[in-house]
Amino acid sequence: MKCHECNGEKFERRVVELSTQVGDHVVVDRSVRLPVCMHCDAFVVPSSVLEMVELRAALVAFLDAPRVTGEMLRFARKALGSTQTELAARLSVSMESVSRWEREERPMEPWVPLAVLGLVRERLMPAPENVELKKTA
Repeated sequence: MKCHECNGEKFERRVVELSTQVGDHVVVDRSVRLPVCMHCDAFVVPSSVLEMVELRAALVAFLDAPRVTGEMLRFARKALGSTQTELAARLSVSMESVSRWEREERPMEPWVPLAVLGLVRERLMPAPENVELKKTA
């Protein structure tokens, strides 16, 4: 493997700091370990890692921001890989409602950020398979 910046060939895996803009907020993720060039400190973020970083950024923004804005909703939708139509179907609303919320032409109902937060959490941590709840006698 060669560095894309300096053509260096020595790398070490270390934690990198990735900042993601979510609406008016910046989420800093320090949970990713990547090969970093020992000569110039360059690194490449694979798309699969970036996808998870964006989902975590959406999660943190929805949990910690005082208010979920239209820009934040748009970011979360895109992090989920959904179109406005697909998100509308998952929320049982019209595509026009999602569009208006994202453009802040209409205030979001209080349940909307909670529902989107649930979708983000589900994507980050899918339900376990082959596990069931049984009532004891």
